[in-house]
Amino acid sequence: MKTLIINFIFVLAVCGLAYAEPQEEAENNPEQAKPALPGDPFLQAEYLFHSGDFLGAKPLYHDYLSHNPSGERSYLALFRLGGIDQSNLSFSTAVRFYQIFLQKFPGSILANSARFNMAICHYELADYDRAEALFQKVLRSSPDKKRKWEVMVRLAQIDGSRMNYEKAFSKLKKVFGQIENKEVRKRAVEVTANLINEKLGIAQVSALIQKFGNGFPVDLLILRKISSFRATGDIANYLASIEKFIETFPKHSRRVEVESWLNQIKEETDAKIKIGVVLPLTGKLALTGQRVLQGIQLAVNQLPFQFREKLGLEVRDSGSLPVKRVLAELAGLPNMVGIIGPLLSDEVKIAGEVARQYQIPIFSPTASTQGLVDMNPYIFRNALTREIQAKFLAEYSVNTLHLRRFAVLHPFEPFGLELKDIFINEVEALGGEVVAVSGYERSQNDFKNQILQLGGVEDDELTKIAREILLNDGQIKDFSDTSLLSRPIVDMGHWSENNVEKLKVSLELSYDAIFIPGVYDKVGLIIPQLAFYNV
Repeated sequence: MKTLIINFIFVLAVCGLAYAEPQEEAENNPEQAKPALPGDPFLQAEYLFHSGDFLGAKPLYHDYLSHNPSGERSYLALFRLGGIDQSNLSFSTAVRFYQIFLQKFPGSILANSARFNMAICHYELADYDRAEALFQKVLRSSPDKKRKWEVMVRLAQIDGSRMNYEKAFSKLKKVFGQIENKEVRKRAVEVTANLINEKLGIAQVSALIQKFGNGFPVDLLILRKISSFRATGDIANYLASIEKFIETFPKHSRRVEVESWLNQIKEETDAKIKIGVVLPLTGKLALTGQRVLQGIQLAVNQLPFQFREKLGLEVRDSGSLPVKRVLAELAGLPNMVGIIGPLLSDEVKIAGEVARQYQIPIFSPTASTQGLVDMNPYIFRNALTREIQAKFLAEYSVNTLHLRRFAVLHPFEPFGLELKDIFINEVEALGGEVVAVSGYERSQNDFKNQILQLGGVEDDELTKIAREILLNDGQIKDFSDTSLLSRPIVDMGHWSENNVEKLKVSLELSYDAIFIPGVYDKVGLIIPQLAFYNV
């Protein structure tokens, strides 16, 4: 008979820096340093920096500067330190490094890049006057046309922060009109759309449309009015704004989409308030999607009749169609006030783009990825994050169940890896210990190797080990050996010099619990196999 030694098994079922060029080519740099010798902290720092390990590189740059404050490569070490702190959002510290750099090396080939980066830091610190002065200096002195257009976009952002939207859009219009750099042009469109959608009221939008007349950014301003009138249910102005867009921009890339809204409003006779529903009703997640839909329908049916009559559900299947396309189709419908779904975190990230574009709230009932809703005011969810789940389980295990040592058996999937990491960190922070970790692939049905890695032993092997210990007068190993995960315990048996009869053996584990952050179908396969291997 197998004896259950483990106290508790947890089963959780769950459905280069982006600023100036810090890596400018050394061969084009007249200040290029001599090759560093092996063991040189600067060489080690550069290796880590270019590998993306900025925090590892930082103390090595400091070490180099402490021994070589005026060395041939000190200019680059200072520039790197500024960039590292900037990437870590330590803008005040980054500014100090850039200031030292510019004081000591005003003629460096990296001087304009340092000014540009320092201006960005001042902007992030809301010191708009200093930021503007530095950007203007870069604009006058830089020979790089792309950098000049980037500065124009940054100056427009400063104007926007000062609520001088007319000046901001005038600068962005100039950037949009240039054809030399598509990347900067695209960035200008993004900044313009963000200002229009996040900062402007309808009265300001209307005034700016009159100011700019036609062309960019009037197209985005009219689209903003369309979204606003759709959200408020002002069908007359909604229709008028659509017609104005089509008339003003007959060759616009979004004309077909906007015309489809016009056709919908002309065909639509139902004045009900609409809620969109985007769920996987076919495919692998069909069962989950259908259950969520049943819950939504049940909630609607529980409303009083007079409210239920005013509400209509627009249900779409995301099982076989791109989520973005389905969401955009629903978001463009008149009287659409919000959308429930999609289910998966990756889909919700895509949905965020649609939510911003149409300014429509999207609510996911299941998405659990950390930080999913933090940066988008239109995305909501009704699900515990993985961080909350893993931290709660760790705290409950240690503080309530008084468990101290754990093993972890996790799937090699994003949710499994995230839950595993958070659980381990929280257990260790609470004074516990994770002594074994093993992972499995989604396609696996046989978990023998993983369970053996956690200290599991088959019956025959367990009996064989115990028999050898008894016959050879051996000692059972002690758990003071931290690498030992399990050991045999003899419950009963009769033995003489060369024979053992009626031997009963169980397996003792060195840990108190196993954390399994897996979906229920896999956990259903794992549990019997744990018992089979005496865990």
